Amino acid sequence: MHFKTETRAFKGADQLLPLQLSIPQLSPARPWIDGIQPRMALVCVAVTFLSVRGSLDFPSARGEEPIRVTVNKPVMPPPKARGVFPGITFVALEEGLDRVARGAEPRSIRELQLLEDQQSKVSQKIIDVTVNVQQGTAQGSGVIITPDGYVLTAAHVAGKPGREATVILSDGRRVRAKTLGTNRGMDAGLLQIIDLPSDRSAAGGSGATGAVVTASANSSANSSAAVWPHATLGKSEDLRLGQWVIAAGHPGGWIPDRPAVVRAGRLLNIMRSTIVSDCALIGGDSGGPLFDLNGRLIGIHSRIGTETADNMHVPIDIYQESWDRLADGQAWGTLPGYKPVIGVVGPERSGTVTSPPAEIVKVINGSPAAAAGLKEGDIVVRFDDSSVTTFEDLQRAVEGVAPGDRVSVEVDRQGQRLRLRIIIGQDS
Repeated sequence: MHFKTETRAFKGADQLLPLQLSIPQLSPARPWIDGIQPRMALVCVAVTFLSVRGSLDFPSARGEEPIRVTVNKPVMPPPKARGVFPGITFVALEEGLDRVARGAEPRSIRELQLLEDQQSKVSQKIIDVTVNVQQGTAQGSGVIITPDGYVLTAAHVAGKPGREATVILSDGRRVRAKTLGTNRGMDAGLLQIIDLPSDRSAAGGSGATGAVVTASANSSANSSAAVWPHATLGKSEDLRLGQWVIAAGHPGGWIPDRPAVVRAGRLLNIMRSTIVSDCALIGGDSGGPLFDLNGRLIGIHSRIGTETADNMHVPIDIYQESWDRLADGQAWGTLPGYKPVIGVVGPERSGTVTSPPAEIVKVINGSPAAAAGLKEGDIVVRFDDSSVTTFEDLQRAVEGVAPGDRVSVEVDRQGQRLRLRIIIGQDS
Protein backbone atom coordinates (compact mmCIF):
# COMPACT_ATOMS: atom_id res chain seq x y z
CA MET A 1 0.00 0.00 0.00
CA HIS A 2 1.45 3.37 -0.99
CA PHE A 3 0.37 6.96 -0.46
CA LYS A 4 1.88 10.07 -1.96
CA THR A 5 1.68 13.38 -0.18
CA GLU A 6 3.69 16.41 0.74
CA THR A 7 4.65 17.27 4.27
CA ARG A 8 7.22 19.20 6.26
CA ALA A 9 9.77 16.50 6.79
CA PHE A 10 12.04 18.45 9.11
CA LYS A 11 11.46 20.97 11.85
CA GLY A 12 11.96 24.47 10.57
CA ALA A 13 11.96 23.45 6.91
CA ASP A 14 11.19 26.43 4.71
CA GLN A 15 9.86 24.40 1.83
CA LEU A 16 7.68 21.37 1.24
CA LEU A 17 9.64 18.20 0.48
CA PRO A 18 8.13 15.51 -1.78
CA LEU A 19 8.02 12.15 -0.04
CA GLN A 20 7.13 8.63 -1.09
CA LEU A 21 5.49 6.72 1.71
CA SER A 22 5.50 2.94 2.01
CA ILE A 23 3.92 0.91 4.79
CA PRO A 24 5.93 -2.26 5.52
CA GLN A 25 3.96 -5.22 6.79
CA LEU A 26 5.49 -8.32 8.35
CA SER A 27 2.28 -10.30 8.78
CA PRO A 28 0.38 -10.44 5.47
CA ALA A 29 -2.30 -12.63 7.02
CA ARG A 30 -3.23 -9.90 9.47
CA PRO A 31 -3.01 -6.43 7.92
CA TRP A 32 -2.84 -4.11 10.90
CA ILE A 33 -3.51 -1.04 8.76
CA ASP A 34 -7.10 -2.03 7.88
CA GLY A 35 -9.59 0.61 8.89
CA ILE A 36 -6.98 3.24 9.70
CA GLN A 37 -7.07 6.54 7.83
CA PRO A 38 -4.17 6.94 5.36
CA ARG A 39 -3.00 10.14 7.05
CA MET A 40 -2.36 8.17 10.22
CA ALA A 41 -0.17 5.74 8.34
CA LEU A 42 2.55 8.34 7.96
CA VAL A 43 4.15 6.92 11.09
CA CYS A 44 4.96 3.63 9.41
CA VAL A 45 6.75 5.08 6.44
CA ALA A 46 9.88 4.11 4.66
CA VAL A 47 10.59 7.53 3.18
CA THR A 48 12.65 8.25 0.13
CA PHE A 49 12.84 11.34 -2.03
CA LEU A 50 11.04 10.93 -5.36
CA SER A 51 14.09 12.28 -7.13
CA VAL A 52 17.62 13.24 -6.19
CA ARG A 53 19.24 16.10 -8.01
CA GLY A 54 22.36 15.09 -9.90
CA SER A 55 24.39 18.10 -8.84
CA LEU A 56 27.02 17.37 -6.23
CA ASP A 57 28.01 20.99 -5.65
CA PHE A 58 29.62 21.67 -2.32
CA PRO A 59 29.07 25.08 -0.72
CA SER A 60 32.01 27.06 0.51
CA ALA A 61 32.64 27.10 4.24
CA ARG A 62 30.53 29.61 6.12
CA GLY A 63 31.93 31.67 8.94
CA GLU A 64 35.50 31.85 10.08
CA GLU A 65 38.24 29.45 9.06
CA PRO A 66 38.51 26.62 11.64
CA ILE A 67 41.75 26.28 13.53
CA ARG A 68 43.98 23.54 12.10
CA VAL A 69 45.27 20.91 14.48
CA THR A 70 47.36 17.80 13.99
CA VAL A 71 46.25 14.67 15.79
CA ASN A 72 49.21 12.37 16.41
CA LYS A 73 47.38 9.63 18.28
CA PRO A 74 43.63 9.02 18.29
CA VAL A 75 42.15 9.64 21.73
CA MET A 76 39.06 7.57 22.40
CA PRO A 77 37.91 5.65 25.47
CA PRO A 78 37.49 1.89 25.08
CA PRO A 79 34.00 0.67 24.13
CA LYS A 80 33.00 -0.16 27.72
CA ALA A 81 33.74 3.41 28.79
CA ARG A 82 31.78 5.12 26.05
CA GLY A 83 28.92 5.84 28.40
CA VAL A 84 30.78 9.00 29.42
CA PHE A 85 29.67 10.43 26.06
CA PRO A 86 25.87 10.06 26.18
CA GLY A 87 25.31 11.80 22.84
CA ILE A 88 22.52 14.10 21.72
CA THR A 89 20.27 11.66 19.87
CA PHE A 90 18.68 9.71 22.74
CA VAL A 91 14.91 10.17 23.09
CA ALA A 92 12.90 8.50 25.85
CA LEU A 93 10.04 6.35 24.55
CA GLU A 94 6.55 7.80 24.50
CA GLU A 95 4.43 6.26 27.22
CA GLY A 96 2.48 3.34 25.80
CA LEU A 97 4.97 2.60 23.01
CA ASP A 98 6.95 -0.16 24.74
CA ARG A 99 5.24 -3.04 22.94
CA VAL A 100 5.73 -1.50 19.48
CA ALA A 101 9.34 -0.55 20.27
CA ARG A 102 10.08 -4.24 20.91
CA GLY A 103 9.09 -5.09 17.33
CA ALA A 104 5.32 -5.48 17.47
CA GLU A 105 2.93 -3.96 14.95
CA PRO A 106 0.72 -1.05 16.03
CA ARG A 107 -2.82 -2.19 16.85
CA SER A 108 -4.56 1.12 17.28
CA ILE A 109 -4.63 4.69 16.05
CA ARG A 110 -3.18 5.72 19.41
CA GLU A 111 -0.12 3.50 18.90
CA LEU A 112 0.30 4.87 15.38
CA GLN A 113 0.24 8.41 16.75
CA LEU A 114 2.80 7.56 19.41
CA LEU A 115 5.08 5.92 16.83
CA GLU A 116 4.79 8.93 14.56
CA ASP A 117 5.70 11.31 17.39
CA GLN A 118 8.67 9.14 18.42
CA GLN A 119 10.05 8.88 14.89
CA SER A 120 9.69 12.63 14.41
CA LYS A 121 11.62 13.44 17.61
CA VAL A 122 14.45 11.04 16.76
CA SER A 123 14.63 12.27 13.15
CA GLN A 124 15.15 15.87 14.23
CA LYS A 125 18.11 14.88 16.42
CA ILE A 126 19.94 12.47 14.11
CA ILE A 127 20.20 15.04 11.30
CA ASP A 128 22.79 16.98 13.31
CA VAL A 129 25.16 14.01 13.67
CA THR A 130 24.82 12.61 10.13
CA VAL A 131 27.52 13.85 7.75
CA ASN A 132 28.63 13.52 4.16
CA VAL A 133 32.10 11.98 3.66
CA GLN A 134 34.42 12.49 0.70
CA GLN A 135 37.69 10.58 0.33
CA GLY A 136 39.41 10.73 -3.01
CA THR A 137 36.92 9.87 -5.72
CA ALA A 138 34.63 8.08 -3.28
CA GLN A 139 31.84 9.73 -1.35
CA GLY A 140 29.20 8.52 1.05
CA SER A 141 27.79 9.21 4.49
CA GLY A 142 28.93 8.90 8.09
CA VAL A 143 27.96 9.66 11.69
CA ILE A 144 29.85 11.51 14.43
CA ILE A 145 30.07 9.40 17.60
CA THR A 146 32.36 11.30 20.01
CA PRO A 147 32.83 14.89 21.19
CA ASP A 148 36.29 14.97 19.59
CA GLY A 149 34.99 14.10 16.16
CA TYR A 150 35.37 10.37 15.51
CA VAL A 151 33.19 9.39 12.54
CA LEU A 152 31.92 5.89 11.75
CA THR A 153 31.38 5.02 8.11
CA ALA A 154 31.71 2.06 5.74
CA ALA A 155 35.17 0.75 4.85
CA HIS A 156 34.52 1.21 1.14
CA VAL A 157 33.72 4.89 1.82
CA ALA A 158 36.72 5.54 4.12
CA GLY A 159 39.20 3.90 1.74
CA LYS A 160 42.84 3.57 2.71
CA PRO A 161 44.01 4.62 6.22
CA GLY A 162 46.10 7.76 6.67
CA ARG A 163 44.53 9.83 3.93
CA GLU A 164 42.90 13.24 4.07
CA ALA A 165 39.14 13.31 3.76
CA THR A 166 36.43 15.95 3.80
CA VAL A 167 33.45 15.83 6.13
CA ILE A 168 30.46 18.02 5.30
CA LEU A 169 28.36 18.88 8.35
CA SER A 170 24.61 19.26 8.65
CA ASP A 171 24.85 23.04 8.17
CA GLY A 172 26.97 22.74 5.01
CA ARG A 173 30.38 23.53 6.49
CA ARG A 174 33.32 21.47 5.25
CA VAL A 175 35.99 20.30 7.70
CA ARG A 176 39.14 18.26 7.31
CA ALA A 177 39.32 14.67 8.51
CA LYS A 178 41.81 11.83 8.50
CA THR A 179 40.97 8.25 7.59
CA LEU A 180 41.92 5.76 10.29
CA GLY A 181 41.38 1.99 10.25
CA THR A 182 39.20 -0.21 8.06
CA ASN A 183 37.84 -3.66 8.83
CA ARG A 184 37.20 -4.54 5.21
CA GLY A 185 35.94 -8.00 6.07
CA MET A 186 32.96 -6.33 7.77
CA ASP A 187 32.96 -3.08 5.74
CA ALA A 188 33.62 -0.99 8.87
CA GLY A 189 35.60 2.24 8.62
CA LEU A 190 36.68 5.04 10.95
CA LEU A 191 37.71 8.68 10.48
CA GLN A 192 38.47 11.56 12.80
CA ILE A 193 37.77 15.22 12.17
CA ILE A 194 40.98 17.19 12.70
CA ASP A 195 39.52 20.70 12.55
CA LEU A 196 38.05 22.04 15.77
CA PRO A 197 34.32 22.55 16.33
CA SER A 198 32.86 26.03 16.72
CA ASP A 199 30.05 27.29 18.94
CA ARG A 200 27.79 26.75 16.00
CA SER A 201 28.40 23.02 15.68
CA ALA A 202 28.58 22.50 19.44
CA ALA A 203 25.06 23.88 19.74
CA GLY A 204 23.84 20.93 17.69
CA GLY A 205 22.09 22.99 15.07
CA SER A 206 22.59 25.31 12.13
CA GLY A 207 20.83 28.32 13.57
CA ALA A 208 23.44 29.42 16.09
CA THR A 209 26.49 31.46 15.22
CA GLY A 210 29.77 32.04 16.98
CA ALA A 211 33.52 32.30 16.70
CA VAL A 212 35.83 29.34 16.39
CA VAL A 213 36.71 27.87 19.78
CA THR A 214 40.44 27.82 20.49
CA ALA A 215 41.15 24.51 22.16
CA SER A 216 43.35 21.51 21.55
CA ALA A 217 41.93 18.34 20.03
CA ASN A 218 42.49 16.44 23.27
CA SER A 219 40.77 19.03 25.42
CA SER A 220 37.73 19.44 23.19
CA ALA A 221 35.98 16.49 24.82
CA ASN A 222 36.21 18.21 28.19
CA SER A 223 34.81 21.55 27.09
CA SER A 224 31.07 21.89 26.62
CA ALA A 225 31.71 24.79 24.23
CA ALA A 226 34.09 22.87 21.98
CA VAL A 227 32.61 19.50 21.15
CA TRP A 228 31.08 17.95 18.07
CA PRO A 229 27.40 16.93 18.22
CA HIS A 230 27.55 13.14 18.45
CA ALA A 231 25.23 10.14 18.41
CA THR A 232 24.16 8.06 21.38
CA LEU A 233 25.56 4.54 20.97
CA GLY A 234 23.39 1.45 21.26
CA LYS A 235 24.07 -2.29 21.22
CA SER A 236 23.19 -4.46 18.24
CA GLU A 237 23.08 -7.59 20.43
CA ASP A 238 19.80 -6.30 21.91
CA LEU A 239 17.96 -6.01 18.58
CA ARG A 240 14.76 -7.90 17.75
CA LEU A 241 13.24 -9.06 14.48
CA GLY A 242 10.62 -6.60 13.24
CA GLN A 243 11.99 -3.76 15.35
CA TRP A 244 11.32 -0.26 14.01
CA VAL A 245 14.44 1.61 12.90
CA ILE A 246 15.34 4.98 11.41
CA ALA A 247 18.03 5.44 8.75
CA ALA A 248 19.79 8.65 7.71
CA GLY A 249 22.22 9.57 4.96
CA HIS A 250 22.93 11.74 1.95
CA PRO A 251 21.50 9.85 -1.05
CA GLY A 252 23.09 11.06 -4.25
CA GLY A 253 25.70 13.03 -2.32
CA TRP A 254 25.60 16.38 -0.58
CA ILE A 255 22.92 18.76 -1.90
CA PRO A 256 22.90 22.34 -0.60
CA ASP A 257 19.85 23.36 1.46
CA ARG A 258 18.84 19.71 1.90
CA PRO A 259 19.54 18.13 5.29
CA ALA A 260 20.30 14.47 5.78
CA VAL A 261 17.43 12.40 4.43
CA VAL A 262 15.63 10.31 7.06
CA ARG A 263 13.75 7.09 6.29
CA ALA A 264 11.99 4.60 8.54
CA GLY A 265 11.63 0.85 8.29
CA ARG A 266 11.92 -2.43 10.17
CA LEU A 267 14.55 -5.09 10.79
CA LEU A 268 14.07 -8.13 8.56
CA ASN A 269 17.10 -10.18 9.62
CA ILE A 270 19.62 -9.96 12.45
CA MET A 271 22.98 -11.73 12.29
CA ARG A 272 26.19 -11.17 14.16
CA SER A 273 27.92 -9.71 11.10
CA THR A 274 24.97 -8.11 9.31
CA ILE A 275 21.66 -6.39 9.98
CA VAL A 276 19.08 -6.35 7.17
CA SER A 277 16.35 -3.70 6.99
CA ASP A 278 13.73 -2.49 4.54
CA CYS A 279 14.71 1.19 4.86
CA ALA A 280 14.71 2.73 1.39
CA LEU A 281 18.39 3.48 0.65
CA ILE A 282 20.25 4.41 -2.54
CA GLY A 283 23.80 5.29 -3.59
CA GLY A 284 25.39 7.90 -1.35
CA ASP A 285 23.74 6.50 1.78
CA SER A 286 26.62 4.02 2.31
CA GLY A 287 28.30 4.68 5.65
CA GLY A 288 25.27 6.45 7.09
CA PRO A 289 23.70 5.62 10.47
CA LEU A 290 20.86 3.31 11.50
CA PHE A 291 19.08 4.16 14.78
CA ASP A 292 16.50 2.47 17.00
CA LEU A 293 13.38 4.23 18.28
CA ASN A 294 15.31 5.62 21.24
CA GLY A 295 17.77 7.37 18.92
CA ARG A 296 20.58 4.95 19.73
CA LEU A 297 23.04 4.12 16.95
CA ILE A 298 22.78 0.41 16.12
CA GLY A 299 24.39 0.07 12.69
CA ILE A 300 26.08 1.61 9.64
CA HIS A 301 24.80 1.26 6.07
CA SER A 302 27.01 -1.10 4.06
CA ARG A 303 25.64 -2.85 0.99
CA ILE A 304 22.57 -1.35 -0.63
CA GLY A 305 20.53 -3.88 -2.57
CA THR A 306 18.46 -3.47 -5.70
CA GLU A 307 15.39 -4.43 -3.71
CA THR A 308 14.17 -2.46 -0.69
CA ALA A 309 14.45 -5.52 1.55
CA ASP A 310 18.11 -6.16 0.63
CA ASN A 311 19.78 -3.32 2.52
CA MET A 312 22.59 -4.50 4.80
CA HIS A 313 24.11 -2.65 7.75
CA VAL A 314 27.25 -3.25 9.84
CA PRO A 315 26.16 -3.84 13.48
CA ILE A 316 27.53 -1.30 15.95
CA ASP A 317 28.99 -4.15 18.02
CA ILE A 318 31.43 -4.87 15.16
CA TYR A 319 32.91 -1.40 15.58
CA GLN A 320 33.23 -1.93 19.33
CA GLU A 321 35.03 -5.25 18.85
CA SER A 322 37.38 -3.76 16.22
CA TRP A 323 37.88 -0.40 17.94
CA ASP A 324 41.54 -0.70 18.98
CA ARG A 325 42.66 -1.73 15.50
CA LEU A 326 40.46 0.87 13.80
CA ALA A 327 41.77 3.66 16.05
CA ASP A 328 45.36 2.52 15.37
CA GLY A 329 44.83 2.94 11.63
CA GLN A 330 45.05 -0.73 10.69
CA ALA A 331 43.42 -2.18 7.57
CA TRP A 332 42.54 -5.85 7.27
CA GLY A 333 40.17 -8.31 5.60
CA THR A 334 38.40 -8.28 2.25
CA LEU A 335 34.75 -7.48 1.74
CA PRO A 336 33.06 -10.07 -0.53
CA GLY A 337 32.61 -8.51 -3.94
CA TYR A 338 35.11 -5.73 -3.17
CA LYS A 339 38.41 -7.57 -3.64
CA PRO A 340 40.89 -5.22 -5.38
CA VAL A 341 42.71 -6.45 -8.49
CA ILE A 342 45.02 -4.95 -11.13
CA GLY A 343 45.24 -7.89 -13.55
CA VAL A 344 48.87 -9.02 -13.65
CA VAL A 345 50.65 -12.34 -13.21
CA GLY A 346 54.04 -12.64 -11.50
CA PRO A 347 56.90 -15.13 -11.78
CA GLU A 348 56.60 -18.62 -10.40
CA ARG A 349 58.36 -19.26 -7.13
CA SER A 350 61.68 -20.97 -7.75
CA GLY A 351 62.03 -22.38 -4.25
CA THR A 352 65.30 -20.53 -3.71
CA VAL A 353 65.98 -18.45 -0.64
CA THR A 354 66.14 -15.25 -2.65
CA SER A 355 62.71 -14.12 -3.87
CA PRO A 356 62.46 -12.90 -7.47
CA PRO A 357 61.72 -9.20 -8.12
CA ALA A 358 58.15 -7.99 -8.76
CA GLU A 359 58.38 -8.66 -12.47
CA ILE A 360 55.22 -8.62 -14.57
CA VAL A 361 55.14 -11.91 -16.48
CA LYS A 362 51.69 -11.38 -17.98
CA VAL A 363 49.20 -8.51 -18.23
CA ILE A 364 45.55 -9.60 -18.52
CA ASN A 365 43.77 -8.13 -21.54
CA GLY A 366 41.22 -5.49 -20.56
CA SER A 367 42.53 -5.28 -17.01
CA PRO A 368 43.30 -2.08 -15.03
CA ALA A 369 47.01 -2.80 -15.52
CA ALA A 370 46.58 -2.99 -19.29
CA ALA A 371 44.61 0.27 -19.30
CA ALA A 372 47.37 1.95 -17.26
CA GLY A 373 50.07 0.88 -19.73
CA LEU A 374 51.89 -1.82 -17.73
CA LYS A 375 53.75 -4.28 -19.95
CA GLU A 376 55.26 -7.71 -19.65
CA GLY A 377 58.82 -7.44 -18.36
CA ASP A 378 58.11 -4.34 -16.24
CA ILE A 379 59.48 -4.59 -12.69
CA VAL A 380 57.32 -2.83 -10.11
CA VAL A 381 59.46 -0.92 -7.59
CA ARG A 382 56.79 1.18 -5.90
CA PHE A 383 53.02 0.89 -5.52
CA ASP A 384 51.15 3.87 -4.07
CA ASP A 385 53.06 4.73 -0.87
CA SER A 386 54.72 1.31 -0.53
CA SER A 387 58.16 0.20 -1.66
CA VAL A 388 58.04 -3.07 -3.64
CA THR A 389 60.92 -5.56 -3.90
CA THR A 390 59.08 -8.86 -4.53
CA PHE A 391 55.86 -9.87 -6.23
CA GLU A 392 54.50 -10.80 -2.78
CA ASP A 393 55.09 -7.17 -1.74
CA LEU A 394 53.04 -6.09 -4.73
CA GLN A 395 50.20 -8.46 -3.82
CA ARG A 396 50.08 -7.12 -0.25
CA ALA A 397 50.12 -3.54 -1.50
CA VAL A 398 47.18 -4.21 -3.83
CA GLU A 399 45.25 -5.78 -0.96
CA GLY A 400 45.69 -2.52 0.97
CA VAL A 401 43.69 -0.41 -1.48
CA ALA A 402 40.05 -0.50 -2.57
CA PRO A 403 38.33 -0.89 -5.94
CA GLY A 404 38.06 2.48 -7.64
CA ASP A 405 41.17 3.95 -6.01
CA ARG A 406 43.60 5.80 -8.29
CA VAL A 407 47.12 4.65 -7.48
CA SER A 408 50.58 5.65 -8.69
CA VAL A 409 52.76 2.71 -9.82
CA GLU A 410 56.49 3.10 -10.46
CA VAL A 411 58.15 0.52 -12.72
CA ASP A 412 61.57 -0.23 -14.08
CA ARG A 413 61.27 -0.80 -17.83
CA GLN A 414 64.60 -1.89 -19.32
CA GLY A 415 66.52 0.42 -16.98
CA GLN A 416 64.17 3.37 -17.36
CA ARG A 417 61.94 4.47 -14.46
CA LEU A 418 58.33 5.19 -15.39
CA ARG A 419 55.42 6.32 -13.24
CA LEU A 420 51.95 5.18 -14.28
CA ARG A 421 48.48 5.81 -12.90
CA ILE A 422 46.17 2.85 -12.39
CA ILE A 423 42.53 2.64 -11.33
CA ILE A 424 42.08 -0.40 -9.11
CA GLY A 425 39.61 -2.95 -10.39
CA GLN A 426 37.24 -5.29 -8.57
CA ASP A 427 37.26 -9.07 -8.56
CA SER A 428 34.05 -10.32 -10.08
